[in-house]
Amino acid sequence: MSAAVQSTADALQSELQRARTALQEIHPNVAPCLPEDATTTGAMAVYRNNLLSQNPALFAGEQRLTLKDLGLVTVREVAETPKTVLSPQKENPPTKTPPRASLEGVLTNTLILDHLMPLLSVSSIMALTATSKTLRSLIRETPYVFRHLDLTTCRGADVPDIGPIDVGGEVWRSERMDESITEEEFYAGPLRGIFSRLERQSILSTVRTLVLDGLSVPAELVSEIILNDRFNVNILSIRECKNLNERRLMQVLQYAVRPGRPAGTPRVRGIYHFTPKQLKRPAPRIRDWWREKSKGTSPSEPANNGWEHLNQWYQPFGRVIRSRLEDGWAQTLQKCEGIIAFDAVLCRGPRHNVDLYSSSNTTRPRPEEGLLPPAVATVALGPRGCDGCRTCPEGPAIWPESPEEHFPLRSPIPLHSSKITDAKRPVAKGETAVMIVRCADCLRNRWCHRCQKWFCFQCLPRPEEDAARLSLHQTATQGPRDPSEERRSGPGVSSDCWECGPTCASCKAEVQRTCVSCQNQYCIEHNVGCSSRKCSRCNNLRRLGRDL
Repeated sequence: MSAAVQSTADALQSELQRARTALQEIHPNVAPCLPEDATTTGAMAVYRNNLLSQNPALFAGEQRLTLKDLGLVTVREVAETPKTVLSPQKENPPTKTPPRASLEGVLTNTLILDHLMPLLSVSSIMALTATSKTLRSLIRETPYVFRHLDLTTCRGADVPDIGPIDVGGEVWRSERMDESITEEEFYAGPLRGIFSRLERQSILSTVRTLVLDGLSVPAELVSEIILNDRFNVNILSIRECKNLNERRLMQVLQYAVRPGRPAGTPRVRGIYHFTPKQLKRPAPRIRDWWREKSKGTSPSEPANNGWEHLNQWYQPFGRVIRSRLEDGWAQTLQKCEGIIAFDAVLCRGPRHNVDLYSSSNTTRPRPEEGLLPPAVATVALGPRGCDGCRTCPEGPAIWPESPEEHFPLRSPIPLHSSKITDAKRPVAKGETAVMIVRCADCLRNRWCHRCQKWFCFQCLPRPEEDAARLSLHQTATQGPRDPSEERRSGPGVSSDCWECGPTCASCKAEVQRTCVSCQNQYCIEHNVGCSSRKCSRCNNLRRLGRDL
């Protein structure tokens, strides 16, 4: 092979020399376009590269020919460049894409598992454990997976709508209902069956937050959760539960916090019972809604006062607890203070302070009205204080400076913690929040139901008793307003509209009008069919006369 290549190269070189000689004979005075060495060397290099591409592995005997042997490089180029050996090119191996993370691999991260499990329902967690043995062992062997247990969406946790209790023949899991079953056992049957199953699977003892809102929860079942050792619940939610005897529940709570109770009991440290499950803000007034809509703005967006992100207890929300409370809850909360926290607190108004009415009090001002017994605070007044002095006589509750007993459990229930401090915390760590709450008796004739303004006993020592006796949904009053009342712009409230309730002077100037025809007072927000000058009655009479 080497002899053939050498002969071919020599033949090519001789032919190039003949061509060069013939060109010089024809044009002896014309300089070549390229130098002699460059022309010959370039042509030879192209030809030899072509031969090398066809058969790169050229050998002389058993020795492989180099670039110098083939004449592709000169002696100078060999001295300047390192020695290389020609070899066939190898294709780059294809890049491997990294494998995708599997669900099992993601859930092995304890941080992800801890934050994800409280967001899933019990049925979803059980379905997840049935997918593979790895996930089943991972979820069952992790102790905090069922720390937050919400049974409100669990099928079979509530009493089904069936006939009378003495029909018999109904089977609940392993329990047969007959005439010997008591009412408490009947209504607690579904939840007791679930608790028994969770106890057999060693799950019940790991539950720290138990949510039973809206289910059938008798007081006997609450007694078992609070007093029985098989439960380790720290926070219990029983809001709007059915078949719950509140008298019996108060007895259970008072027994649980008795002075001679065993050490470390009760394990339940917080109970949600008074606030509604879904707290809804008052609907916007129709006239306000239409006014805001005509301006192109949304009436549902509140003004940015800095407290919209806080819990309703820390806003000028008005009535947070709207349902009627049984007598005795205030005394129960007073006995549980410092032991069991609730989603409500006692009113700390000056009329509940016995020390202010004692004969030894000679420095602090005392309300002119009588002393009130303990009462549960139901109205949230916000952080701005009295409309006159911008504070409150007893001092506002400031988180985290005031004692924790002054703060209620906030909603919603915390998902990733079962500590009472975290359940009460209204703001992030390092921030403060102000709360002022009152009971209905302390705010009688002192609180404007429309704008949430209120007046303390120092700014309004003797509030006038509201003499108006309005009928249901009455929005207009007969006769002109008292001239002295029209001139009054100081503190105080009175009722002119059943829908608005007691209102202050600024609210009356905004919504109360005098009809130019009958001189009656009417509310432009709730008197349907009225105008800015006439009440609905006069407007209807005018339309009737026009039709006739």
